[in-house]
Amino acid sequence: MNYFKRSPIPYRIILATALVMATLFLLQAYMHHYVYAEIKDLGEFNWWREAPVPYLNFLFWALLCPLAYIVYTRWPLNVRPVWQHVGMHLLFGLIIASIHEISTSGIYYYILNRIGDFPWNAEYRAFALNALPPAILQRFMEYWTLLAVLIAVDYARQTREKQTQLLKLRNELQISQLNALKKQLQPHFLFNTLNTVSALMDTNVNGARKVLSRLGQLLRASLDKDQRDIVPLAREIELIGNYLGIESVRFQDRLHVTYDIPHELSEAQVPSMVLQPLVENAIKHGLDATSDRVDINVRAEERDGTLALMVTDNGKGCSDVSMAMEHGGIGLRNVRDRIQLLYGPEATFSISSPGGKGFNVGLSFPLRMAPDPRSNGSILPVNARSTAHPLP
Repeated sequence: MNYFKRSPIPYRIILATALVMATLFLLQAYMHHYVYAEIKDLGEFNWWREAPVPYLNFLFWALLCPLAYIVYTRWPLNVRPVWQHVGMHLLFGLIIASIHEISTSGIYYYILNRIGDFPWNAEYRAFALNALPPAILQRFMEYWTLLAVLIAVDYARQTREKQTQLLKLRNELQISQLNALKKQLQPHFLFNTLNTVSALMDTNVNGARKVLSRLGQLLRASLDKDQRDIVPLAREIELIGNYLGIESVRFQDRLHVTYDIPHELSEAQVPSMVLQPLVENAIKHGLDATSDRVDINVRAEERDGTLALMVTDNGKGCSDVSMAMEHGGIGLRNVRDRIQLLYGPEATFSISSPGGKGFNVGLSFPLRMAPDPRSNGSILPVNARSTAHPLP
């Protein structure tokens, strides 16, 4: 990577700031000389003697700014053990300050020598050496000032990125909700559900009521304005349980759904509506694509501090999963992108179709439990393993 790009501030802004600051310091020196010239008998203002000082100082710091940021990213001050990182900054700060002062002083004395103000004799060399330690200390203090500015700018940049990610996640959640609502309000799905209710009215009134209740809960969840980005796993299972419960009545013996959800994971925090696209994929490539019986399994596991969620089916499947994801699979891609935004490299997403038969979709991310667990008696399922045929 280009050295001058290793900074949270664009280098053109660093360079422009250095020039502006140097000019302001030079003007300050000139104004001081102008005001006190007669009182202190300062004589004429020597531009060749005064101008190089601020410009050499600020421009050299502009040159060293990416190096200071590289040191900071290598040893950040917000990571334990802090004292070790502070020690490294003390060491590198002293080295950088020494490089700065020795280089700029050498250039400055060379300029003075060229204009006849600094002869290279023993007296002047001793003066230069004696002036070096306090000047290095001053540059060392300037290093910490520069480091504080870089830390503040980097923190502001990270805050903006997090806000951008949060807005993107909320947008993705809204898209998921709209997609789910679109799926549930599709004439095909809605009419089939109503036909199921109509058929049950003559033979099983209670069953018809349950189907209507599940349909109402699906629509209510999709239209909920207070829907959170993160919800307990139990609530997510309840949502897909309503959806699959209706489908299980429609397809009768052709659909068999099982859940393997440990009770202790019911309050695990998951992205809202993260499982809905997975079960919809199983229905689309299972029951809608074959006349055979389709088995769908929804499973959750804890694996060394991570939560793994899996939805598998034995439907039609696909011979080229990557091609199918590229040209379709909008819901699955949405799930993959959402968990990557939420959890970064700690999240994983996988999809396969072994032998072109059925789909295995899995995702995992850090396991986080709700701070205030609350039970919900309507949640499905409650045991380690249960079969989802709640409707007669």
